[in-house]
Amino acid sequence: MTRFPDGFLWGTATSAYQIEGAVDEDGRGPSVWDVFSATHGNVRNGDTGAIACDHYHRYPEDIALLSELGVKAYRFSVAWPRVLPEGTGSINPAGLEFYDRLVDAVLAAGIEPWVCLHHWDMPQAIEEQGGWRNRDTPSWFGDYSRVVIEQLKDRVKRFAPVNEPNVVPWVAYAIGAHAPGRRSRADCLAAMHHLNLAHGLTVAAVREAGADLKVGPIISLGPVVPARDDDAHRDAAVMLDCIWRRVMIDPIMLGRYPEPLAGEIAPLVQEGDLAVISAPNDFFGMNHYSRMYAAPDPDNPFGVGDVPPPAGVPTTSMGWQIDPEAFYEQLLEVRDRYGNPELYVTENGAAFPDQADADGRVEDEDRVAFLDGYLRAMHRAIEAGCNVKGYFVWSFLDNFEWAEGYDLRFGLIRVEPDSLRRVPKRSFDFMRSVYRTNALP
Repeated sequence: MTRFPDGFLWGTATSAYQIEGAVDEDGRGPSVWDVFSATHGNVRNGDTGAIACDHYHRYPEDIALLSELGVKAYRFSVAWPRVLPEGTGSINPAGLEFYDRLVDAVLAAGIEPWVCLHHWDMPQAIEEQGGWRNRDTPSWFGDYSRVVIEQLKDRVKRFAPVNEPNVVPWVAYAIGAHAPGRRSRADCLAAMHHLNLAHGLTVAAVREAGADLKVGPIISLGPVVPARDDDAHRDAAVMLDCIWRRVMIDPIMLGRYPEPLAGEIAPLVQEGDLAVISAPNDFFGMNHYSRMYAAPDPDNPFGVGDVPPPAGVPTTSMGWQIDPEAFYEQLLEVRDRYGNPELYVTENGAAFPDQADADGRVEDEDRVAFLDGYLRAMHRAIEAGCNVKGYFVWSFLDNFEWAEGYDLRFGLIRVEPDSLRRVPKRSFDFMRSVYRTNALP
């Protein structure tokens, strides 16, 4: 057997808008994703998160399944518009009470709650004031974070400010595929800096709240390589690597913006910003899905884009290359470039064309093989000295997969489209064995 270090933390993850539903209940305000998904053509099949997995009502059932799965930790996000319907100002008590109930139920099941304060569902009221383009938004986000941290700090000890802050500027503000659907170089650059500043202000809020609390970023990372071996593609890879990875991770971990964008971002940076952004963290959360292939793209605000992997390589339903070696490379790069921080793989998983049998059961051997390969790559990285302390599989449930709607499924548990009945898949059984033995067979 391939055994992991004693005390290794095994978990799974979800996000509020992707599973909660109940978007019009108990005082929740509208989010950018409510508006974006209601606009024709933005989401496959016209799907929305209005019901999603109905976790808002079914969370006791879901926590019982978490317990059956055998996780030690559960990472979930809090919906900003459920707590502050207008993004600022009056607190919605019913929203906080939901997360009180959720945290209490998770703890009662013997599971450690990990809270991500924001997973892309910005209040629409904030977007109408500029969203992440607005210099005031980081302060408003810091105020929101303080509300949640103060409410939960007696029971929750691990907080992350924003899930994948590198994804938002690129996908939502440069290529327009996520809410709010903008395509602007200037907007993307502003979002980059303001998301970094929001991270730093939330770190400060955690420090103020208690010495026993831990905080760290969650950034999606994967090697960026040129799609072809020529100067144009190599230059595209340098730019895309800066946009996708370094412009968000370098300020947090190294206290500086990287080239080739440092000069463009400089006018946005006020005195003291980088000190706030680079305040020490307690852990580093790394999400990983795929290697990225860069190419010139004259229609993109930055002149670059990512393209499909080479023909013939294995891919998931998302079109992402199945490549455990890319995962291993990325873990080693974090070790070498960023001082080998205490690292948790906060998301890793795959979408496949799951087919249910007559009982609704999914024998997803492709996902089992994917997880087995990536976990073995992670084990190799640990043996190579990477300070990896835990792993959270994405995702616990089939859910609303953003612009892809409900067609693409990442879950260990099938959620039947009409009844919302939960049916554990073969991968659920596989991960349960890993969690309980702390080993791969």
